[in-house]
Amino acid sequence: MISIKLAFYLATGCMGCEMALIDAMPEVYDVLSQHEVVWSAPLFRDSKYSDLESLPDNSIDLAFIEGGVNNEEVERTVRLLRKKSKKIVALGTCAVHGGIPSLSAFHEIGEMLESVFGERIPLKQDVVDGKFRLELPELERQKKLSDIIDVDHYIPGCPPKPEKIGSVLANLDNLEEKWLVSGKSVCSSCPRSPAKEGRGFKKINEIKRITGEIMDVEGCFLENGFLCFGFATAGDCEADCIKASVPCRGCYGPIPESDDFGAEIIDAIVPMLTEDSTESMLSGYPGLPKLLYMYRPSKLVE
Repeated sequence: MISIKLAFYLATGCMGCEMALIDAMPEVYDVLSQHEVVWSAPLFRDSKYSDLESLPDNSIDLAFIEGGVNNEEVERTVRLLRKKSKKIVALGTCAVHGGIPSLSAFHEIGEMLESVFGERIPLKQDVVDGKFRLELPELERQKKLSDIIDVDHYIPGCPPKPEKIGSVLANLDNLEEKWLVSGKSVCSSCPRSPAKEGRGFKKINEIKRITGEIMDVEGCFLENGFLCFGFATAGDCEADCIKASVPCRGCYGPIPESDDFGAEIIDAIVPMLTEDSTESMLSGYPGLPKLLYMYRPSKLVE
């Protein structure tokens, strides 16, 4: 007996979250076989926009949407999915926070198009190619899903761990929390965290760019002068990057209910800096704002 009707949609994303979903399939296949995927694009089935239009309102129990919204075509589909679905799940950091594509907040649309297409910017909406007549969607800055529609549940991550997606899919009848995260920071599972020694952060004497020497660094990356945002980032990644000798860049986004990710990072780091390390940070990272807001620049768009 089919108990839950599902939908999956790739908005403006890279499909990494859907690949994580596929990675979770071996563990949840038997569970999903009890449900029905009634609409999906492009994963699972070749659904069309007209197929979604034909579904009754609120006939989809749960719709998973990966990616943000940066053009009118995607926005139209997302709004229709909201109308057709009882619940919407924002899957991955682009859907939840805006993600890396939201760095468009730092640029004008025309500037970005020129950077990609040069002098051949496709400004015309109608493109005629033989018998085909195409209408290019109007581009906008990337927005997170909740800028467009109401969202019932959030699963951040770039991408979320397959185990997390599998856990959610295995418990579709019992989704209650809005944020499907642990609420802990990356530092809570980081093997380099000062907290494991029962102390706070030490003063930072110099901010460094990442080079090969980081592979030989012992202890906390931040204390060693390498910018690491694990203390402010949702830790459901289990510190995978740090365990591979890569400082946290905040891909899971802030711990829920954080107001301004970049500002909170600066507020936390500044007391650790000396005059010299402040200077080395500003000179070494001329693009610091983009680094701070790499995965959640939506605050800059609001």
